[in-house]
Amino acid sequence: MFTKKDYIKYFLQIKKIEESMGSRFQQYSERLEDPEMKKFFLQMHREEMAHGKVADAMLEMFKGK
Repeated sequence: MFTKKDYIKYFLQIKKIEESMGSRFQQYSERLEDPEMKKFFLQMHREEMAHGKVADAMLEMFKGK
């Protein structure tokens, strides 16, 4: 059975991964000249940042209990 501490550790790891990937996609988009590829990587950046916010919400839920 998972403990509260286990869940917090898990969501902290998820948040770190999502933020890292979001940052990478942002960097990739800045290096590209092709507008379609730039658009794609910017969308991926936004999605990863949104995933990070979900992890934040889950952390708040577990920390509040």
